[in-house]
Amino acid sequence: MKPNTVELAARLARLSPKRPAHLVACDAEMFRKLALRAKRNAGAECNGYLPEGGYERRSAAILKLANGGACNYRGLRVSVGGDPRGCCFYLKHAKLPGNTWGGAESGFGVW
Repeated sequence: MKPNTVELAARLARLSPKRPAHLVACDAEMFRKLALRAKRNAGAECNGYLPEGGYERRSAAILKLANGGACNYRGLRVSVGGDPRGCCFYLKHAKLPGNTWGGAESGFGVW
């Protein structure tokens, strides 16, 4: 696991203490993979590689998968999109700190 994924798994475990640790680790890895997809999607849109409406369809699919994983953690919200030069995937919860330049209001950035 990448360092950001390990930190995310630890923070997710605190949000849902009754969830088994191996499932929390799987969720953290899934969020990381979805974050990579979101970054590639934003980069392809920025470089003009996607057809009309392609970015929105891909972002909606990523968001749908992420919300499926977020339902295991009460109050966890997902935000996808943004500038490909920075973080494109954020998890928002009152107990998650901000770890990007946007601060706490932008959420916990996953990359």
